[in-house]
Amino acid sequence: MGYLGNNLATIIVAIFAVILSGLYFVLPEVLNFIMIVAISITWFLVFMCWIVQKGQDYSHRHGSPSVKKN
Repeated sequence: MGYLGNNLATIIVAIFAVILSGLYFVLPEVLNFIMIVAISITWFLVFMCWIVQKGQDYSHRHGSPSVKKN
């Protein structure tokens, strides 16, 4: 599936998490709590995308290949 393989969702969510993490220092202090919650959730989503993709790769790599029967 191209250069990134099946990790496209992980990469996109990670980029979004990095952008939110950078914006934390730029935005006013009123938004600190909201940003901490949003940043925590996005980094959790990065971890979940990564671990689910690892499991998916493992289960499809070690299984028996599907053969089309006529």
